[in-house]
Amino acid sequence: MDKAAYGAEKKPETNVPELHTVEDVYEWIDKNIEYGWLGQDGKAHICEMKDFRRQYRTMSVSQTIQQKIGTCIEQVALMHELLDTIEVPNQMYCCRIYEPDDYGNLEEDEHMHCFLLYFQNGKTYHMEHPNVKQKGIYEYPTKEEAMRTIVDYYVNMRGGKESPTTAFDRVPVGMTFQEFNTYINHQV
Repeated sequence: MDKAAYGAEKKPETNVPELHTVEDVYEWIDKNIEYGWLGQDGKAHICEMKDFRRQYRTMSVSQTIQQKIGTCIEQVALMHELLDTIEVPNQMYCCRIYEPDDYGNLEEDEHMHCFLLYFQNGKTYHMEHPNVKQKGIYEYPTKEEAMRTIVDYYVNMRGGKESPTTAFDRVPVGMTFQEFNTYINHQV
């Protein structure tokens, strides 16, 4: 299946009701999106990672809504777009064990988590949905404390392995896991 089959990056008809607050955004996502991904073969994979590195392709926000599934990558892109719609400043981040651009071990587990921070009333908030063990909205006094807490969680989960964290602004549609990793490697 080619990248075009995964959808163009144009503004879609989303069928999302009008949302007014960050709580509305979180509740809508929690009721409508579950952890999963669409394979290159068109098969939906719900809460399982078998063949992820071989089959995964990033989806557009409209596909995420239509399929009602998304990995952390798609769910963060969805949160980002919905928060932008209600004019809440936010930033997407990717925390992962570094893999070089040419890393091609398709049997390796994925070691990446994307998350979103948003900023209101002089505070920083972490909206977490794809990590089912950490679902919720968390408040922090500063962005630095939020980043440290989130990254430390994943470093501990990964047995102490360093987890560089990179901000990014968009999720290109139709990328493999390796292509997305390379994309993150080249964000400033």
